[in-house]
Amino acid sequence: MTKDKVAKELRKPIRLLIIGQTPPPFAGQMLSIETLVNAKYPDIEIYHTRMNYSQTIGEIGRVKLKKLFHLFRVIVESAYKILKYRIDVIYYPPGADTIPIIRDIATLIVLRRFRRKLILVFHASGLSEKASSWRGAALWFLKNAFFYPDAAIQKSALNPPDGAFVKAKAIYSIPNGWPDQFEKFRDRKLEHPVPVILFVGIVREDKGIDILIEAARLLKEQGKAFLINIVGEFSSENYRQRLFQELSESGLTEHVKFCGRKVGDEKWLHYRNADLFCFPSYYAAESFGNVAVEAMMFELPVVTTRWRGLPDIVEDGETGFLVEIQNAQLVADRLALLLDDKALGLRMGRKGRERYLKNFTVNRYLKDTRTVVLDVVSGRRDACTV
Repeated sequence: MTKDKVAKELRKPIRLLIIGQTPPPFAGQMLSIETLVNAKYPDIEIYHTRMNYSQTIGEIGRVKLKKLFHLFRVIVESAYKILKYRIDVIYYPPGADTIPIIRDIATLIVLRRFRRKLILVFHASGLSEKASSWRGAALWFLKNAFFYPDAAIQKSALNPPDGAFVKAKAIYSIPNGWPDQFEKFRDRKLEHPVPVILFVGIVREDKGIDILIEAARLLKEQGKAFLINIVGEFSSENYRQRLFQELSESGLTEHVKFCGRKVGDEKWLHYRNADLFCFPSYYAAESFGNVAVEAMMFELPVVTTRWRGLPDIVEDGETGFLVEIQNAQLVADRLALLLDDKALGLRMGRKGRERYLKNFTVNRYLKDTRTVVLDVVSGRRDACTV
């Protein structure tokens, strides 16, 4: 190849194929991938194969025949794009439960035959915990699908060591980032007769909903005035019915309101019109806690758990409080402290927004992701942290 041809090749943009689900459903991983799919880089061309195995929160993790046909489509479409557009790098977000892992094995075993660079992005945390005991044929398939990627991205260094488990050639820790919405809604805060505590996320037990409701019961016993707004889809109809029954039996129907799924401006207005944010998650696949970043964007003090990447977001005693998982009494104690001391909440909220602007903006997220792609293409091999 002549020098002119070499120079021309070096000027070509990197072709990145992102294989991943974008909304719906409106969960953190889908929203983060959508942000990246829509990014504009001067030196990276982005192509996308959309996974849409689940259209609603309730479908996530459920086995359905249509998902098998969709798996075939994802593999064929991705293979077609790899060949047609001469893709340089594949961006792939593995699952962290048995069924998604099996789906990923089927996908990656085929796509890795094309010998493209591979970045595994652990939006869902815990592959290493789920698959560490696999042996025999299962382990063989696991290794052929996942092991020795060119890079692995984890949302936090506090998460399970999924990148090390798959023996990635380089490991990065990159938090998600979000476009700033606060200024648009700064002057749209409404006055409420009582302080509003907000939860945003999938309404399921291990997201801490039962803990939050028990904390509400404890706050009511203390005579605290409050309203908890829970924004999100229920994981199942059975769980919805059980929660409504518990609220009725506990006399909490006046204190806890289920607002359903909210997106766009409706969601941001819930943040703007809240006073506190509570997210007592112990969800196994939790890798980051995007909603905690969103809350800090809106100057809300955050009460959350020492779980997975959440302590990388919230500074205990500075931007909110961290408590141990599944401890309703501690959650209630921290919420009571903030309900009693409005000045403390305002101070923590301001510090939280400062921390968001420093660490969790969309520009930083996109810049750090670009760094990984460029490192992979250039052949950098030393494990590092962005």
